[in-house]
This record gives sequence, structure tokens and C-alpha cells, in this order.
Amino acid sequence: MTNTNEIIAAIDIGTTKIVAIAGKVTSNGELQILGLEKTKSTGVVKGVIQNINHTIEAIREVVERLQKNTNLKIDKAYVGIAGQHIRSLKNRQFKYIQNGSEIITQEDIDTILKENFRIPIQVGEQILHVIPQDYVVDKDKGITDPLGMAGRRLDGNFNIIIGRTASARNIENCVKAVDVEIEELVLEPLASSLAVLTKEEKEAGVVLVDIGGGTTDITLYFDGVLRHTAVIPFGGDVVTKDLKEGCHLLLKQAEALKVQFGEAVEQLADADKVVNIPQTGGWDPKEIAFKTVAQIIQCRMEEIMDRVKYQIDMTPYGDKLGAGIVLTGGGSMLKHLDVLTKERLGHDVKIGYPNASSLIKVDETINIPMYATSIGLLLNGLNKLQHNPGDGVSNQTKTKKRGLKRFFETLFDN
Repeated sequence: MTNTNEIIAAIDIGTTKIVAIAGKVTSNGELQILGLEKTKSTGVVKGVIQNINHTIEAIREVVERLQKNTNLKIDKAYVGIAGQHIRSLKNRQFKYIQNGSEIITQEDIDTILKENFRIPIQVGEQILHVIPQDYVVDKDKGITDPLGMAGRRLDGNFNIIIGRTASARNIENCVKAVDVEIEELVLEPLASSLAVLTKEEKEAGVVLVDIGGGTTDITLYFDGVLRHTAVIPFGGDVVTKDLKEGCHLLLKQAEALKVQFGEAVEQLADADKVVNIPQTGGWDPKEIAFKTVAQIIQCRMEEIMDRVKYQIDMTPYGDKLGAGIVLTGGGSMLKHLDVLTKERLGHDVKIGYPNASSLIKVDETINIPMYATSIGLLLNGLNKLQHNPGDGVSNQTKTKKRGLKRFFETLFDN
């Protein structure tokens, strides 16, 4: 049972923002959000920490503000890990059942799961998650839970998610520097799926496209199982840079232009409207047509969506996406992006808000796509407390009291 009034905290270290969030478990087992603080991120590039000192200062700022505004002491937190270094591969393991009764036990299942942690990977990498796809008992395929079945051989198909050890170590060092202990490192797109996707969508087949500042994360679910993950090294930041160069603006002007007036489809932009950029810092004022802004944005978003399509086409599930495409993250808030995505990918599209789970009540002020990962990290913590791990997130090893020597070695329940 989950302890009532248990406090759960999370830290989302992103390319454009760093968020600290805390919630309390209520008497009915739900999570009540107590506070959320964010600040600009200047030490992270494409989801990877590049400046330790800048990142520490940003984390310290949001944690201290969260503690002050909630009157809480944040000493441990669930923390996200992401970046273009994340990759996945498929693997198959098998085991002969030799327990006398030829009945598959949990020990048999755990054995082939653990074997995945021994596969050869590149130097400087670590296995983050091992996610079961399905099992084969003798010649019976497509089994989701082989426990208790009779058979002489158990085969398992697994999706293995891999990341750089140095990236994990940098995150750990930054968080520890502000006197916060990492309760668990969680792959950010998996956290986002907890907040945004429903169980029914995962069963029907769905692709979550999480458009962050530095990267675009892709997760594909079918039959309730995570089947594919990928990271595209482009996000909202490249759109801002394109506007800066294409319209000859300062970076902060380009960002404001994108957020306030950006559209993803040139044909839907108003041909008669212009944006007036005032004189600043000695620069002359200028007028920029809505059509021009939309044209620049559309070119970059088409490139991102074409890469999403490539990742979908790599899998055998492209024609099985009953729930289509769900867009989330700060970049998904571009006007008409759903229209462009549907045209480019050929699937139904909707914007994903972090209120899909019945276990958490999300206030309107934070029920926006840019907080999907932050709220998902809290939900992952709630799942842990309820001993109900889901979506493969719980395969991640806790760093608590173990350090990186034991990082990613312990296998959690599935």
C-alpha cells in the first residue's frame, strides 16, 4: 500500500528549461501536485549536459523555489535522462526449463531477462531498460505472460534501450551538487508516455512524438508494449535558429516570434498579416509576413516529420497504429502542426496533454504539453510506491545508495 501524504519529487533537465515538481499521495491513492517551478536551461545541448556549472545553478534555483513555495524539503527526486545518445536494439534470449516439472517459474523469466544485460555494447555505454516484447514457449508464439505454463524451452524477445554512462554520471553529479539524491533515472520519453497516453491507445497502436527544445523523442506502442524508441537530433531550437537566420533577428526575437505567431502550414497563414518587430539595440524596426514565418517553420517541421515517418517505417507496425500519432512537448504547441503531421505521416493526429492518467489531477495552468515529461516522472514515482511498475520504466535501476558501480545492474519487476 502507498503511504498517504508520501511526497514525490521530480526534476526534468531539458535543453530549453529545467523543471522541478512535487506531489503528495492522497488517501485514495491519487497524486496531488503541490508545486512546479521552471527556469531557463543554458547548460544542456540536445538533451545532454554540456556545462556542469550552469546546469547545477539552474537545478538549484528551481529546487530552492519549489521548497520555498511548498514548504517542503526536497532531498530525493526522480530524474529524467534523454538525448541523442539514446538508442535501442532488439535481442532474443532463451532458456531450457530444467526444474523437473517443466513448469515456467518467475526465476526462469528473470534469468533470460538478466541475460540481456550481458550482451556486448559499445565502450562507454550502459543498458538503461530491458523491455519484454513477447515470449515463445516451445513453438507457441506471441505469449505475453509465460508464468506457470508448461514447456521445455522459453524464448523471449526484448527491446533494449542503451545510453551513455557519462551522460548519466553528469546528471547524477549535477543533482547531487544541490543536495538532492536521485531516486531513479527514467528515460524521458517513457515518462512522457505515462502522462500522455492511455492504456487503450497503447493497446490499439500509437506513436508518441515528444518535440523538445533540442531533440524529438519517438516511442511506438502496440498491444500495450513499447515496441520502438528513437531520438531525432532536432527540436524546437532549430526552428528558432532558422527564424533568426531567415528573418535576420536576434535569437530572443526569433523565439518570441515562433511562440506568439508561429504556424506550421504556410497555406493556412493569413496572407495579409505582418508582425512588427520594434527597433531594439540600434537595429532598425522591420515587418515580417505571417506567410514568411510559416514557410520557414514548415520546412523544418517537414524534415522532422519525415524522420519520424522513417522510424515508423522501420517497424512492422506502420499499418497497425489504431490510435495514430500523438504530439506532445513544447514544440507540439505550434499552430496547425497536427494538420502538417497528418498530411505528412498519413495517420490521425492529436495533441497530447499530460492528463491521461486517472491517478493524477492536473491543474489547467500546467496541463500543457511542455510539462508532459515532468508530470510523467511523478507518475513513475507513484507507480513505484504502489508496486505497480509499467511501460518498462521500472526496469531502470535506482542509483540510490549504489552509485554508478551498480548502475543499471538490478532488474526490477515486470
